[in-house]
Amino acid sequence: MRASGTKEKILKEGRSLLQKHGYNGFSFQDIADKLDIKKPSLYDHFSSKEELIAAIIENYSTMFDAWAKTISSLRPLERVRRVFDVFYSFSSDQRKVCPILALTVDTQVLSKEVQKEMKAFVEKWLSWLEEQIIEGQTRGEIRKDMDAKALAAFIYSQAMGSQFQARIKNEPTLALTSGDMIMALIKKN
Repeated sequence: MRASGTKEKILKEGRSLLQKHGYNGFSFQDIADKLDIKKPSLYDHFSSKEELIAAIIENYSTMFDAWAKTISSLRPLERVRRVFDVFYSFSSDQRKVCPILALTVDTQVLSKEVQKEMKAFVEKWLSWLEEQIIEGQTRGEIRKDMDAKALAAFIYSQAMGSQFQARIKNEPTLALTSGDMIMALIKKN
């Protein structure tokens, strides 16, 4: 097995376990067992669970950038709607939640550096949403009577909360329903 391939597999399995069980719900041993490798070999790639979490956040940020690029040709209102598709996809995949949401319960035990990376990622999402809203308001697709920054925070909070409901009720479509409701609220009539 190539070293880089092993690292990617560790990262992918760590992210999956994080999304299903939260930070304190898995260990390096769990990853080693899932990948059928010896636990010490994980330390060849990540010196600690904190380092793995930081890599998961960085990877998630890269995935976000790629996702945003794939929908950049859509109208702003549709781009905002697609946010809920992201969270639906997590909910549909073994009742997972986004990695950042999975970490929030255990924020107090995470290093200041990981907390800083989490905050930066959330700010990235919020800035992206705000840009879409401003563009949508300029184009006349999104209501102008709402502050773009506050609306971005509201939409992001609703999207994150929809994952909780989807997980608790085991109804992934609740994320999509939330997106439909948001569209009805923000669309300019």
